[in-house]
Amino acid sequence: MQSFIVLYREPYQAPLDAPFGFRCEAEDGDHAEEQCINAYPDADVVWISDRRALQDALADYWQVSDFDMRTAPCNR
Repeated sequence: MQSFIVLYREPYQAPLDAPFGFRCEAEDGDHAEEQCINAYPDADVVWISDRRALQDALADYWQVSDFDMRTAPCNR
């Protein structure tokens, strides 16, 4: 078994709200997604990460590490 963090959204969340995190032990990403959906049937899974920290999973989701404000289209 491996640790996973599944990021998901609830129906009431706005599109730019940060997703919630569901931590679990699973055989693979599909199994982790299945566990999240079983726990939160109305959830929309948006990201599956094998990172150990929620902050790292969110950074991957938002691609913070690859985002450079100097090259963003609104800053050119």
